[in-house]
Amino acid sequence: METKVSIAGLGWWGKVMINRLSSSSKVKIVNLIDPYPDEDAVKLAEDKNLKIFTDFDDAFNEQTIDAIILCTPNSFHMDQTIKVANLGVHVFCEKPLSLISSEVKKMIDMCNENKVILGVGHERRFEKGWQKLKEIINNNSLGNIMYAEGHFSHNKLANLPLDNWRTDPQYAPAAGMTGMGVHLTDLMIWLFGPVESVFASTAQRALKYKTGDVVSASLNHKSGLSTQITAILKTPHYQRITIWGENGWVELVDSSHPDTPGPSFMKIVMNDGSVKEENFEINERYSEDYKDPLITNGEAQDHSNITSSEILLPLPIIPKLSNINEDLIDIKSEFREAVIEIQCLLTFRMRSARI
Repeated sequence: METKVSIAGLGWWGKVMINRLSSSSKVKIVNLIDPYPDEDAVKLAEDKNLKIFTDFDDAFNEQTIDAIILCTPNSFHMDQTIKVANLGVHVFCEKPLSLISSEVKKMIDMCNENKVILGVGHERRFEKGWQKLKEIINNNSLGNIMYAEGHFSHNKLANLPLDNWRTDPQYAPAAGMTGMGVHLTDLMIWLFGPVESVFASTAQRALKYKTGDVVSASLNHKSGLSTQITAILKTPHYQRITIWGENGWVELVDSSHPDTPGPSFMKIVMNDGSVKEENFEINERYSEDYKDPLITNGEAQDHSNITSSEILLPLPIIPKLSNINEDLIDIKSEFREAVIEIQCLLTFRMRSARI
Protein backbone atom coordinates (compact mmCIF):
# COMPACT_ATOMS: atom_id res chain seq x y z
CA MET A 1 0.00 0.00 0.00
CA GLU A 2 1.43 3.36 -1.03
CA THR A 3 1.67 6.26 1.39
CA LYS A 4 0.43 9.45 -0.28
CA VAL A 5 2.74 12.34 0.52
CA SER A 6 3.04 16.03 -0.17
CA ILE A 7 6.45 17.72 -0.32
CA ALA A 8 6.65 21.26 1.05
CA GLY A 9 9.64 23.40 0.11
CA LEU A 10 11.04 23.09 -3.40
CA GLY A 11 14.54 24.38 -2.95
CA TRP A 12 17.64 22.28 -3.56
CA TRP A 13 16.71 19.55 -1.09
CA GLY A 14 13.04 19.45 -1.99
CA LYS A 15 14.04 18.74 -5.59
CA VAL A 16 16.35 15.93 -4.43
CA MET A 17 13.44 14.43 -2.49
CA ILE A 18 11.17 14.52 -5.55
CA ASN A 19 13.74 12.82 -7.76
CA ARG A 20 14.65 10.14 -5.23
CA LEU A 21 11.10 9.25 -4.17
CA SER A 22 9.80 9.03 -7.73
CA SER A 23 11.08 5.44 -7.89
CA SER A 24 9.53 4.39 -4.58
CA SER A 25 6.97 1.59 -4.43
CA LYS A 26 5.83 2.64 -0.94
CA VAL A 27 5.67 6.42 -1.22
CA LYS A 28 3.61 8.26 -3.83
CA ILE A 29 4.02 12.03 -4.22
CA VAL A 30 0.55 13.52 -4.82
CA ASN A 31 1.33 17.25 -4.77
CA LEU A 32 3.93 19.90 -3.95
CA ILE A 33 3.87 23.08 -1.87
CA ASP A 34 5.95 26.23 -2.29
CA PRO A 35 4.79 29.86 -2.17
CA TYR A 36 7.50 30.98 -4.60
CA PRO A 37 8.66 28.03 -6.74
CA ASP A 38 11.59 28.78 -9.03
CA GLU A 39 11.73 27.85 -12.72
CA ASP A 40 13.53 24.56 -12.04
CA ALA A 41 10.88 23.54 -9.51
CA VAL A 42 8.08 24.35 -11.94
CA LYS A 43 9.79 22.37 -14.71
CA LEU A 44 10.37 19.39 -12.39
CA ALA A 45 6.73 19.44 -11.28
CA GLU A 46 5.59 19.47 -14.91
CA ASP A 47 7.90 16.57 -15.76
CA LYS A 48 6.51 14.56 -12.84
CA ASN A 49 2.90 15.62 -13.54
CA LEU A 50 2.58 17.15 -10.07
CA LYS A 51 0.62 20.24 -9.06
CA ILE A 52 2.35 22.96 -7.02
CA PHE A 53 0.23 24.68 -4.40
CA THR A 54 1.39 28.14 -3.36
CA ASP A 55 -0.89 28.09 -0.31
CA PHE A 56 -0.01 25.52 2.35
CA ASP A 57 -3.62 24.89 3.44
CA ASP A 58 -4.95 24.42 -0.10
CA ALA A 59 -2.80 21.34 -0.64
CA PHE A 60 -4.85 19.42 1.92
CA ASN A 61 -8.25 20.44 0.62
CA GLU A 62 -8.01 18.89 -2.83
CA GLN A 63 -6.54 15.44 -2.12
CA THR A 64 -6.14 12.90 0.65
CA ILE A 65 -2.63 13.14 2.07
CA ASP A 66 -1.21 10.58 4.48
CA ALA A 67 2.02 12.40 5.23
CA ILE A 68 3.98 15.54 4.49
CA ILE A 69 7.70 15.91 3.91
CA LEU A 70 8.93 19.27 5.17
CA CYS A 71 11.92 20.65 3.25
CA THR A 72 11.07 24.17 4.37
CA PRO A 73 13.23 26.65 6.32
CA ASN A 74 13.89 25.63 9.92
CA SER A 75 11.77 28.42 11.37
CA PHE A 76 8.64 27.05 9.66
CA HIS A 77 8.91 23.51 10.98
CA MET A 78 7.01 23.86 14.24
CA ASP A 79 3.95 25.69 12.87
CA GLN A 80 3.71 23.42 9.85
CA THR A 81 4.15 20.26 11.92
CA ILE A 82 1.47 21.28 14.41
CA LYS A 83 -0.92 22.28 11.62
CA VAL A 84 -0.71 18.97 9.77
CA ALA A 85 -0.62 16.88 12.97
CA ASN A 86 -3.99 18.39 13.86
CA LEU A 87 -5.23 17.09 10.51
CA GLY A 88 -4.03 13.58 11.35
CA VAL A 89 -1.21 13.77 8.79
CA HIS A 90 2.16 12.17 9.52
CA VAL A 91 5.28 14.34 9.31
CA PHE A 92 8.74 13.67 7.93
CA CYS A 93 10.71 16.80 8.77
CA GLU A 94 14.13 17.70 7.51
CA LYS A 95 16.74 18.37 10.13
CA PRO A 96 16.98 20.23 12.36
CA LEU A 97 13.44 19.96 13.69
CA SER A 98 13.91 23.41 15.19
CA LEU A 99 16.59 25.66 16.64
CA ILE A 100 14.66 25.92 19.91
CA SER A 101 14.20 22.93 22.20
CA SER A 102 10.81 24.13 23.50
CA GLU A 103 9.49 24.15 19.93
CA VAL A 104 10.69 20.60 19.39
CA LYS A 105 8.88 19.55 22.57
CA LYS A 106 5.65 21.09 21.23
CA MET A 107 6.09 19.25 17.93
CA ILE A 108 6.62 15.93 19.68
CA ASP A 109 3.70 16.47 22.06
CA MET A 110 1.33 17.47 19.27
CA CYS A 111 2.26 14.48 17.13
CA ASN A 112 1.85 12.12 20.07
CA GLU A 113 -1.49 13.71 20.97
CA ASN A 114 -2.77 13.19 17.43
CA LYS A 115 -1.18 9.74 17.16
CA VAL A 116 0.86 10.64 14.09
CA ILE A 117 4.51 9.96 13.35
CA LEU A 118 7.20 12.61 13.49
CA GLY A 119 10.26 11.47 11.54
CA VAL A 120 13.48 13.42 11.08
CA GLY A 121 15.88 13.35 8.11
CA HIS A 122 19.01 11.70 9.50
CA GLU A 123 19.61 9.33 6.61
CA ARG A 124 23.33 8.93 7.26
CA ARG A 125 22.61 6.19 9.79
CA PHE A 126 21.52 4.00 6.88
CA GLU A 127 24.93 4.16 5.20
CA LYS A 128 26.53 0.72 5.20
CA GLY A 129 29.84 2.14 6.44
CA TRP A 130 28.15 3.84 9.39
CA GLN A 131 26.27 0.65 10.16
CA LYS A 132 29.62 -1.13 10.26
CA LEU A 133 31.00 1.51 12.63
CA LYS A 134 28.03 0.97 14.93
CA GLU A 135 28.71 -2.77 14.88
CA ILE A 136 32.37 -2.19 15.81
CA ILE A 137 31.39 0.03 18.73
CA ASN A 138 28.74 -2.42 19.93
CA ASN A 139 31.02 -5.48 19.85
CA ASN A 140 33.68 -3.58 21.84
CA SER A 141 36.52 -4.73 19.58
CA LEU A 142 38.25 -1.35 20.02
CA GLY A 143 37.91 -1.60 23.77
CA ASN A 144 37.33 1.57 25.75
CA ILE A 145 36.79 4.45 23.31
CA MET A 146 39.29 7.21 23.96
CA TYR A 147 38.36 9.88 21.40
CA ALA A 148 36.53 10.43 18.12
CA GLU A 149 36.37 13.19 15.54
CA GLY A 150 34.24 13.77 12.45
CA HIS A 151 34.59 16.20 9.55
CA PHE A 152 32.09 17.04 6.82
CA SER A 153 32.35 19.47 3.92
CA HIS A 154 30.71 20.13 0.59
CA ASN A 155 30.37 23.10 -1.74
CA LYS A 156 26.72 22.53 -2.70
CA LEU A 157 25.68 25.62 -0.73
CA ALA A 158 28.72 27.75 -1.57
CA ASN A 159 27.04 29.90 -4.22
CA LEU A 160 23.84 30.92 -2.50
CA PRO A 161 22.58 34.50 -2.85
CA LEU A 162 23.29 36.48 0.29
CA ASP A 163 19.57 36.93 0.94
CA ASN A 164 18.93 33.16 0.98
CA TRP A 165 17.53 31.89 4.30
CA ARG A 166 20.43 29.43 4.60
CA THR A 167 22.82 32.38 4.98
CA ASP A 168 20.74 34.15 7.63
CA PRO A 169 21.90 33.64 11.25
CA GLN A 170 18.30 33.85 12.44
CA TYR A 171 17.23 30.81 10.40
CA ALA A 172 20.42 28.78 9.85
CA PRO A 173 23.02 29.81 12.45
CA ALA A 174 26.57 28.57 12.88
CA ALA A 175 27.75 28.19 9.28
CA GLY A 176 27.18 24.60 8.13
CA MET A 177 25.81 23.37 11.45
CA THR A 178 22.18 23.06 10.41
CA GLY A 179 23.08 21.55 7.03
CA MET A 180 26.06 19.26 7.72
CA GLY A 181 27.13 19.52 11.34
CA VAL A 182 23.75 18.29 12.53
CA HIS A 183 24.43 14.99 10.71
CA LEU A 184 27.70 14.59 12.59
CA THR A 185 26.17 15.40 15.98
CA ASP A 186 23.39 12.92 15.32
CA LEU A 187 25.92 10.23 14.40
CA MET A 188 28.08 10.94 17.44
CA ILE A 189 25.04 10.62 19.71
CA TRP A 190 24.02 7.42 17.93
CA LEU A 191 27.48 5.93 18.37
CA PHE A 192 28.43 7.24 21.81
CA GLY A 193 25.28 8.26 23.65
CA PRO A 194 23.78 11.50 24.94
CA VAL A 195 25.69 14.78 25.06
CA GLU A 196 25.90 16.76 28.26
CA SER A 197 27.54 19.97 27.06
CA VAL A 198 28.85 21.61 23.89
CA PHE A 199 31.56 24.14 23.14
CA ALA A 200 31.41 25.54 19.63
CA SER A 201 32.86 28.31 17.47
CA THR A 202 32.41 29.58 13.91
CA ALA A 203 34.72 31.28 11.44
CA GLN A 204 34.40 33.16 8.17
CA ARG A 205 37.23 32.14 5.85
CA ALA A 206 36.03 32.33 2.24
CA LEU A 207 32.33 33.06 1.89
CA LYS A 208 30.58 36.29 2.77
CA TYR A 209 27.74 34.61 4.61
CA LYS A 210 26.80 36.27 7.89
CA THR A 211 26.64 32.80 9.41
CA GLY A 212 30.29 32.07 8.57
CA ASP A 213 31.53 29.09 6.57
CA VAL A 214 33.27 26.91 9.20
CA VAL A 215 31.89 25.54 12.45
CA SER A 216 33.74 23.40 15.00
CA ALA A 217 32.22 21.85 18.10
CA SER A 218 33.47 19.80 21.02
CA LEU A 219 30.84 17.44 22.40
CA ASN A 220 31.13 16.22 25.97
CA HIS A 221 29.13 13.00 26.27
CA LYS A 222 27.52 11.85 29.50
CA SER A 223 29.77 8.79 29.39
CA GLY A 224 32.81 11.05 29.87
CA LEU A 225 33.94 10.74 26.25
CA SER A 226 34.82 13.88 24.28
CA THR A 227 34.23 14.04 20.52
CA GLN A 228 34.93 16.76 17.96
CA ILE A 229 33.09 17.73 14.78
CA THR A 230 33.80 20.23 11.99
CA ALA A 231 31.58 21.35 9.10
CA ILE A 232 32.91 23.41 6.17
CA LEU A 233 30.69 25.00 3.52
CA LYS A 234 33.22 25.85 0.81
CA THR A 235 35.37 22.83 -0.10
CA PRO A 236 34.40 19.76 -2.21
CA HIS A 237 32.49 16.88 -0.67
CA TYR A 238 34.38 15.15 2.11
CA GLN A 239 33.21 13.17 5.12
CA ARG A 240 35.44 11.33 7.55
CA ILE A 241 35.21 9.98 11.07
CA THR A 242 38.09 8.51 13.07
CA ILE A 243 37.57 6.62 16.33
CA TRP A 244 40.42 5.74 18.68
CA GLY A 245 40.03 2.93 21.20
CA GLU A 246 42.44 1.33 23.62
CA ASN A 247 42.87 -1.64 21.25
CA GLY A 248 43.17 0.22 17.94
CA TRP A 249 41.54 2.75 15.66
CA VAL A 250 39.04 2.81 12.81
CA GLU A 251 38.53 5.42 10.10
CA LEU A 252 35.64 5.77 7.67
CA VAL A 253 35.92 8.06 4.64
CA ASP A 254 32.44 8.43 3.18
CA SER A 255 32.39 9.84 -0.34
CA SER A 256 28.64 9.52 -0.79
CA HIS A 257 26.02 12.24 -0.83
CA PRO A 258 22.39 11.69 -1.95
CA ASP A 259 22.96 14.35 -4.61
CA THR A 260 26.34 12.98 -5.76
CA PRO A 261 26.84 9.31 -4.83
CA GLY A 262 30.25 7.77 -4.39
CA PRO A 263 32.07 4.90 -2.66
CA SER A 264 33.18 4.76 0.97
CA PHE A 265 36.28 3.27 2.54
CA MET A 266 37.04 1.90 6.01
CA LYS A 267 40.38 1.08 7.61
CA ILE A 268 40.87 -0.67 10.96
CA VAL A 269 44.30 -0.83 12.62
CA MET A 270 44.75 -2.83 15.83
CA ASN A 271 47.49 -2.86 18.45
CA ASP A 272 48.46 -6.40 17.44
CA GLY A 273 49.55 -5.07 14.05
CA SER A 274 46.58 -6.33 12.09
CA VAL A 275 45.14 -4.06 9.40
CA LYS A 276 41.76 -4.50 7.74
CA GLU A 277 40.40 -2.45 4.87
CA GLU A 278 36.88 -2.53 3.47
CA ASN A 279 35.27 -0.71 0.53
CA PHE A 280 31.59 0.08 0.21
CA GLU A 281 30.83 0.64 -3.45
CA ILE A 282 27.74 2.47 -4.70
CA ASN A 283 25.96 -0.69 -5.83
CA GLU A 284 26.71 -2.34 -2.48
CA ARG A 285 25.25 0.39 -0.32
CA TYR A 286 22.11 -1.62 0.30
CA SER A 287 22.63 -4.25 2.99
CA GLU A 288 20.34 -7.28 3.19
CA ASP A 289 20.59 -7.40 6.96
CA TYR A 290 21.12 -3.75 7.81
CA LYS A 291 19.94 -2.43 11.15
CA ASP A 292 17.70 0.54 10.79
CA PRO A 293 18.42 3.68 12.81
CA LEU A 294 15.10 3.52 14.58
CA ILE A 295 16.05 2.22 17.97
CA THR A 296 14.24 0.57 20.85
CA ASN A 297 15.65 0.91 24.34
CA GLY A 298 18.91 2.25 22.96
CA GLU A 299 19.63 -0.68 20.62
CA ALA A 300 19.25 -0.87 16.85
CA GLN A 301 16.49 -3.21 15.74
CA ASP A 302 16.28 -5.49 12.73
CA HIS A 303 13.34 -4.55 10.47
CA SER A 304 11.99 -8.10 10.33
CA ASN A 305 11.72 -8.32 14.11
CA ILE A 306 10.05 -4.99 14.88
CA THR A 307 6.50 -5.51 16.08
CA SER A 308 6.45 -3.24 19.10
CA SER A 309 4.91 0.21 19.01
CA GLU A 310 7.76 1.48 21.17
CA ILE A 311 10.01 2.75 18.37
CA LEU A 312 12.20 5.67 19.31
CA LEU A 313 14.20 8.06 17.18
CA PRO A 314 16.77 10.23 18.97
CA LEU A 315 16.50 13.97 18.67
CA PRO A 316 19.45 15.70 16.97
CA ILE A 317 21.56 18.21 18.84
CA ILE A 318 20.27 21.73 18.42
CA PRO A 319 23.07 24.30 17.98
CA LYS A 320 23.57 27.06 20.53
CA LEU A 321 22.44 24.88 23.45
CA SER A 322 24.92 24.13 26.20
CA ASN A 323 22.80 21.35 27.70
CA ILE A 324 21.12 18.77 25.52
CA ASN A 325 17.84 17.17 26.58
CA GLU A 326 17.36 13.48 25.91
CA ASP A 327 14.05 14.03 24.15
CA LEU A 328 12.78 11.13 22.10
CA ILE A 329 10.31 10.97 19.27
CA ASP A 330 7.76 8.18 19.63
CA ILE A 331 6.88 6.40 16.41
CA LYS A 332 3.74 4.27 16.59
CA SER A 333 2.26 3.29 13.22
CA GLU A 334 2.75 1.54 9.93
CA PHE A 335 3.95 4.83 8.43
CA ARG A 336 7.31 3.89 9.95
CA GLU A 337 7.91 1.86 6.77
CA ALA A 338 7.44 4.93 4.62
CA VAL A 339 9.89 6.86 6.82
CA ILE A 340 12.40 4.06 6.35
CA GLU A 341 11.76 4.12 2.59
CA ILE A 342 12.50 7.84 2.42
CA GLN A 343 15.73 7.42 4.37
CA CYS A 344 16.86 4.44 2.32
CA LEU A 345 16.14 5.99 -1.05
CA LEU A 346 18.17 9.03 -0.09
CA THR A 347 21.17 6.83 0.60
CA PHE A 348 20.76 4.44 -2.35
CA ARG A 349 20.01 1.60 0.02
CA MET A 350 16.81 0.15 -1.44
CA ARG A 351 16.95 -2.14 -4.47
CA SER A 352 14.73 0.22 -6.43
CA ALA A 353 17.28 2.99 -5.96
CA ARG A 354 20.38 1.05 -6.95
CA ILE A 355 22.55 2.73 -9.55
